[in-house]
Amino acid sequence: MSISLSKAAKYYQEESHQLAAWNFLESQLPEELLDEFAELYRAGPIEPSGNVINPDVMQQLTGYAANNFGSAFCDDFNKLLKLSGFDKHKDATAMLTANLMHETGNFRWMKELADGTAYNNRSDLGNGPNDGPKYKGAGVLMLTGKYNYSAAADDLKDPLILTQGCDYTADKYPFRSALGWIKNNNLLNICLTKGFDACCYRINGGWNGYEDRAAKYTICQRVFRVQ
Repeated sequence: MSISLSKAAKYYQEESHQLAAWNFLESQLPEELLDEFAELYRAGPIEPSGNVINPDVMQQLTGYAANNFGSAFCDDFNKLLKLSGFDKHKDATAMLTANLMHETGNFRWMKELADGTAYNNRSDLGNGPNDGPKYKGAGVLMLTGKYNYSAAADDLKDPLILTQGCDYTADKYPFRSALGWIKNNNLLNICLTKGFDACCYRINGGWNGYEDRAAKYTICQRVFRVQ
């Protein structure tokens, strides 16, 4: 028979049999081990890092090995969550992450698969005759078009987003490239007040892939320990 010491401590009420058990355990432990325990016990709570995402969390979310997710990639995800306010709300983070996972095939496709020529001469996107490939979809919500790249360059204070285009943006800002869209669409408030379905609809504009989004939401709730 085994016992969890943390649970034994939690339910300790100074009953005689409990005191006898703790005294017995203490008598069996070397002094050096008791000293180390005392130091840890009195140190106080460990301050959280404030980061939601790391390679191990990404592995739990996607099923892909943690070494597929570099520190810069995870850091950019954390920065998006903090700048958008999602980091303070676990369930909203789960809603957002589930949709981002669906949109990118579990973070495999950080650039639009098409070559972007369909966006040439799209004046509604600010594109000229040859701008399509340069400003095709990049990042988790597929930042698209010269107008939107220009806005992201201003928001993130990096002119290379506009001058370099898709490849640079997808590599340097895989997550923060979506910040402007998330803020402009008031996505956090939608998640907090209307819930998962409304989040999906705002991102997708419909119900495409809803079953997969919902399945990923369940995974995200478990990983982020949403109560």
